[in-house]
Amino acid sequence: MILNLNSQSPEQTKSIGNKIGSLLKGNELILLSGDLGMGKTLITKGIAEGIGISENEIVSPTFTLQNRYSSDKKTYLCHFDMYRIGDSMTDQSGLISPEIDEELGENIIIVEWAQYLHESYFRVPDVIKIEITIPNDNLNERSIVIDTIFKPILTNL
Repeated sequence: MILNLNSQSPEQTKSIGNKIGSLLKGNELILLSGDLGMGKTLITKGIAEGIGISENEIVSPTFTLQNRYSSDKKTYLCHFDMYRIGDSMTDQSGLISPEIDEELGENIIIVEWAQYLHESYFRVPDVIKIEITIPNDNLNERSIVIDTIFKPILTNL
């Protein structure tokens, strides 16, 4: 199922992330796609707050590739950024960055620049795909498309 949302401000984008985070239990993979400056890290900060991690702890892992945070829910938020890798690390099995595969399980995984992952990641159970774009050339507005079979996300936003 697909849910289309519009955000009129950075605060509203973060609030959408917060609502998503409050519904997560662990063992979810969140794939964020969108161009530079769309709000991928901002929505990640909201998700982090929703699971009990201060937004001030969240920084984009563009140069470290992965940041790991402990939440109040006794689970980890594993935050990946594929921007610097691009599609250059896809191996013949179609998987990229084995660290992502190793983190699947009880953790919550967020991958920014998910468009660089192999399509197999988009078929993982409990995957939440979020694409952020700017509609109508309005630089303050964001169109947020959430595609998931995870019904609590779709019914509670």
